[in-house]
Amino acid sequence: MKPTRTLSPRAVRVATTASVVACILASGPADADPWIPAAGHGTFKPMLRYYTADRSFSETSFGTSTHSASVKDLWQLRLTGNHGIGSQLAVEYDLRAAQISVAHTHATYRATGWQDQLIGLNYGLRQTRTFADSVNVDLVFPTGSATDNPALSTGQTAVEPDYQVGIARRGWNATLRVGPRIFLDGQAVQLRADATLGVRITPRLTLGGRMFLVRTVHRSGTVPAEDEGELYDLFRPGLKLEYHPQGQFRNWRPFVGYDDYLAGKGMHAGHRIFIGVSLRY
Repeated sequence: MKPTRTLSPRAVRVATTASVVACILASGPADADPWIPAAGHGTFKPMLRYYTADRSFSETSFGTSTHSASVKDLWQLRLTGNHGIGSQLAVEYDLRAAQISVAHTHATYRATGWQDQLIGLNYGLRQTRTFADSVNVDLVFPTGSATDNPALSTGQTAVEPDYQVGIARRGWNATLRVGPRIFLDGQAVQLRADATLGVRITPRLTLGGRMFLVRTVHRSGTVPAEDEGELYDLFRPGLKLEYHPQGQFRNWRPFVGYDDYLAGKGMHAGHRIFIGVSLRY
């Protein structure tokens, strides 16, 4: 993308760094769901997310300290869900498109388009009403542009094998998803964990908490600049409020939420709000 004004060489280098950060932030996980739906049933969850930040974490160490940085805004359309295909198997997906802008003192860069897409299979192990676990294998396809500034993609294919487990009791439920994301170019491996807890606070409202942690556990020597988006270190807690209607709309569950980028390394430190609806069919 071309800048709105002429940039100095130093500003160009900073903008390039920001594009790497942009592709990092595009790679969050789908919600854990170890319960496999019956064949022909599933969940369809469209949402709109807005992220903003004007500070960055340290480039050298993982932590909560931040410093002033370019202003980054991201509007994202996201569609996640699963669909049962029988034999304790479900297809799961996480599809994304976004508009990203990064504003420096003398210029603003923007990019709009598809981001990386995730699709995979989830296989149920133990499946009861109160307990479930599963194993899944997802593929991350670099369908977004890795050359735009800011970038919309890491530009690399990855595989993500995970273990998921969940407990459901009267009035509350909890899930955990953990596993690596392995980039097939051999440059990096991430270890990712996503934990959720939902509590029914009224007959119609569920308050949910979530913690997402990802650390780069392997890197192959000096990672080329164009592949630095594969280096991902972040701790992000969040909250979500979900409404459970009755009657003909009982399978529609609208929700709103907030995520805080609390600790990280080499990326923007901001916060995110989102709104969407979960449709069970």
